[in-house]
Amino acid sequence: MTSPISSNTPRNALTRHVAAGVRLQLGYSAFCLRNQDRYIRYAQARSLDASRARAVVESVLDALVETWPAVISSDRPASIVWDMLATRVAAAAREARERRTGRGRDTLHSALPDQQADVVVLRYRLCLTAAETADLMGLDEPEVTVQLRWGLSHLTNRG
Repeated sequence: MTSPISSNTPRNALTRHVAAGVRLQLGYSAFCLRNQDRYIRYAQARSLDASRARAVVESVLDALVETWPAVISSDRPASIVWDMLATRVAAAAREARERRTGRGRDTLHSALPDQQADVVVLRYRLCLTAAETADLMGLDEPEVTVQLRWGLSHLTNRG
């Protein structure tokens, strides 16, 4: 016996659409809950005070909601978000230094390429494992290891 309502009715299409929207919303919320504290700690490590760090991270996550379907469909969603975050944090850190409201100079990011400096910050200032660093930045763990080695080598050979 067949169902009197086919799966192609507008009502079923609407139900599928709503369910997909709920899944996207839940995925976005889970992503934010999982990463927000580490993002804030990273922003603070980049010389932002706690309230400015939180505001910058919230602005990134607010902007992310608009592009979430495209981001989550990409090969490396965490990498896309990390690029957004790192760009905004760098701008806020520059602005804070210019206004002298930052907690100090970000000498690490002055000495190293951004990705290497970020890996060093996450590994040594935030005490994340290589796997956690890779996950947060949207990299493969071997990439983190290489960036860390290059960064540390560059820092030790500067003198």
